[in-house]
Amino acid sequence: MLDLTKEEKVILIFLALTFVTGAGISAYKKSAQKTELSVRPYKIEALKEADEFIEERRFININSANLDGLRRLPGVGEKLAERIVQYRSAHGAFPSAEELMQVKGIGAKKFEKLKDLIVLE
Repeated sequence: MLDLTKEEKVILIFLALTFVTGAGISAYKKSAQKTELSVRPYKIEALKEADEFIEERRFININSANLDGLRRLPGVGEKLAERIVQYRSAHGAFPSAEELMQVKGIGAKKFEKLKDLIVLE
């Protein structure tokens, strides 16, 4: 075993504490950088996507929406959107949301999914 003087022991303890403190600070900085880089951009992008989703899906006016607007409704594809526009052209504006069920392909089940997403203006 080594015989160390009191001063040498103090220096070794000081060096050990300095090393441990430096390692801890380095590890903290690395973890903070990873978190900042991986979380922050995704948060901002997620908020933008949520805003776009809400804007696109808010409400569809079935009396004035074009084919693209009608296709935003769940379960409404190209053909059904065309039938809605054709029905509207033939019969005029929908006086009530329930009249949408007169369009071929829209039954009670599909109407239940749509009724809270459509407006008549």
